[in-house]
Amino acid sequence: MIRKVLAVRFVAVAVAAVVWAGTAAARTPVSAARGRALFTGREPLAGRVRDHRSDLPAAVVVCRGCHGASVVAPGAAQALAPAPAIDRALLLEARSRRGGPPSSYDLPAFCRLLRTGADPAYVLVAREMPVFDVDDARCESLWRFVTAEGRAR
Repeated sequence: MIRKVLAVRFVAVAVAAVVWAGTAAARTPVSAARGRALFTGREPLAGRVRDHRSDLPAAVVVCRGCHGASVVAPGAAQALAPAPAIDRALLLEARSRRGGPPSSYDLPAFCRLLRTGADPAYVLVAREMPVFDVDDARCESLWRFVTAEGRAR
């Protein structure tokens, strides 16, 4: 009886290991190149206005549309841009954001922002910023892209 129970457990563990290995192999890779594709809209993101149920069209939730430096005309004030241009310094340097205490981003805080709209100090960003259905691989890819040293905006 004990042998039978152990055999069943062994088979269950073996099957779980095979399934997990197949799932791990099928995971989407994490890279700054993928992050660039997400940021520029070449790979679409699903996003919606915070507290709404319907997703916005993919073309509306392209990060570069609001956060790319190219949205600010040369010589124009940054205040006229829909949102700040995102770069390494903006995310990694401790600074006061929207009247909150000084804070900086790390990967978990960045992903929380994308998923909930709450910044590292738990201050909500403007409602115009969509919240995204973004998995860990996409979020980390975006993070790698926006925090890459020497990245051209």
